[in-house]
Amino acid sequence: MTSVVDEQRLASLSRRYKGVGVNVAAVCCFAVILRFGFGSAIPSWWNFRVESVIDGFEEWLILHRDTHWAFEYGITPLASLLRNCVQWTLNFLLFLTWPGLLMLVVVVALRVSGLRAAATGASAVLSIGMLGMWEPSMQTIALMAVAVAFAVGIGVPLGIFSAHHPRFERSTKVVLDAMQVMPAYSYLMPCLLLFGIGYAPSVVATVLFAMPAALRFAAHGMKGVPSTLLEVGAAQGTTQRQTLRSIELPVARPAFVLGINQTINLGLGIVVIAALVGSGGTGQNVLDALQHLEIGNAFNASFAIVAIAFMFDRMSAGRSGRQARAFRSTRSTQRNWIEVGIGVSLVATVVGFTKLAGVTIFPTNWGHPVDAPIDSFFEWIGNNFRTGVPIIGGTKSISNFLVLNVLSPLRDFLVDRSWWIIVVSVVAIAFASAGRRAAVSCAAAMLIIVAMRSEGGEVDMWSDAMNTLSQVLIAVVITASIALPLGIIAGRSTKFFALLRPVLDGAQVIPAFAYLVPVLGLFGPGRVAGVIASIVYGLPPGIQLTALGIREVSPVTMEAADSLGATKWQMLRSVQIPLAWRSMILGLNQTILLVFSVVVIAGLVGGGGLGLDVVYGLTKSQLGLGMEAGVAIVALAIVLDRITQGWANVFSRGRTASHH
Repeated sequence: MTSVVDEQRLASLSRRYKGVGVNVAAVCCFAVILRFGFGSAIPSWWNFRVESVIDGFEEWLILHRDTHWAFEYGITPLASLLRNCVQWTLNFLLFLTWPGLLMLVVVVALRVSGLRAAATGASAVLSIGMLGMWEPSMQTIALMAVAVAFAVGIGVPLGIFSAHHPRFERSTKVVLDAMQVMPAYSYLMPCLLLFGIGYAPSVVATVLFAMPAALRFAAHGMKGVPSTLLEVGAAQGTTQRQTLRSIELPVARPAFVLGINQTINLGLGIVVIAALVGSGGTGQNVLDALQHLEIGNAFNASFAIVAIAFMFDRMSAGRSGRQARAFRSTRSTQRNWIEVGIGVSLVATVVGFTKLAGVTIFPTNWGHPVDAPIDSFFEWIGNNFRTGVPIIGGTKSISNFLVLNVLSPLRDFLVDRSWWIIVVSVVAIAFASAGRRAAVSCAAAMLIIVAMRSEGGEVDMWSDAMNTLSQVLIAVVITASIALPLGIIAGRSTKFFALLRPVLDGAQVIPAFAYLVPVLGLFGPGRVAGVIASIVYGLPPGIQLTALGIREVSPVTMEAADSLGATKWQMLRSVQIPLAWRSMILGLNQTILLVFSVVVIAGLVGGGGLGLDVVYGLTKSQLGLGMEAGVAIVALAIVLDRITQGWANVFSRGRTASHH
């Protein structure tokens, strides 16, 4: 019997090593083809000429925008509808007046999330006015309300349909993965070409960027409905529609609420970038301040956007399980007084304040913008800390160290190597991490980056891509080295997790570009500001998912390890980390995507790389250049995503091999 088992193991090992040999030979052949088929320099013929195609398409659109049937019956009416929806929403907000909006936020937050959320929402509304950002904030709120309504209106029904039809879910998985990998600004290019400048491209780009979250959370909630409830409903003779309305939707409601909340957060993340295509609002204030390095004004507008984020978050966060049960116990009473409260508050504020008192906008004499004190504070920081303090040095010395010893050497290493060596190395890493399919995807993505070049050769997309990649890699390494230990400690310590959780929840609500403003004041413009801002923005998901994985380890498994005499270190190394590995890698994957988004946004403040190409293409009407940079960004994001997704299986393969 033993000899038969040994023979089977030898045969399995033989097949495994034979497969590895074949794949290594394939990678070597790929390297030879690139080296001798293309040469050390990128050949001039390997150029997809995206810039000329996009520029030609833009000219065609300009000539046929008023005559072609696709615009006459499709794009133009849709753009007009979106513009009107945003304008109608803005008019409604202005008609409400600030007391009316305040009461509306309080009542909705009270109904949806409870008293504490209502107080937070009220504070957020008052903060917007106190910052002197009332009118631009109303534009942002109107834009976000319309975009989120369309994203949820499309995503939630598709999520329900996807949960009921596995074939549809499988067919759309690749599309949804690609939509979530693509950075937000990559959507702006085609939207700008089709819908022109204004509200319409901003709404469409926000919907495309945020809708996958609503779809996937809805599908997740529907799949989480216990089968026993469905069986009870079927036994009582309920129809499919009755089951959906009376069982599935109520049970899946928390997932729907979480999906709406995440959709809002994702939508707010595109506010500043959308200002590049004429959306206006607070995003335009931030963009103008960043371009002129006005730290105080950028802070002031960023605080307003953060207040908007908290306002939407409190209105959509939902109640905890205990609060929901308590609320349902007195549902009729709660409904009655809330309806009365809505009617009285809206009638009193709209009629009384608008017609009698005349306070349609927030009183300007109540405002306390923070731009002046912020400018004074960062001027003091610059005079006392940027140039250095005794022993510890200053932010300028830290910035110089990172540039001279970390960022520039890695960038020069990637840029100075022959392009085919980088491509082969990436393919080999992808194959070792995730297998043959990921290696093929990464090879195609890297060759696409190679083929992205401007017609006149003024912009070397490969060098810019390697510059961006160097910043992303450094930021990810630093972020992971902080997030993983903190996540492990939070997972093992309930008290530490309770202290850290409010900070992490608040950090996830704040839009990405808001982190760029204080870092810009501390470190000045350049690559370091983008890297440090991306580190701060990428920390929360890494910490939370690592802690979640550690905390989800079964108590039975922990007790079994403890009964065998395992120390705390042995339990962490041999039990908790292996079982939490997939969650930890998922956190790392999300961290990479978030870090990637902020590093590219850093092109606004001198970060260079592909982000600068995107901004330059949008602001200088060189859409071809911007589109090429956008394609290169997506290709890089796909490479990093495919490699890190494969790491989730590495540990399990290692454990299986060691077991055998």
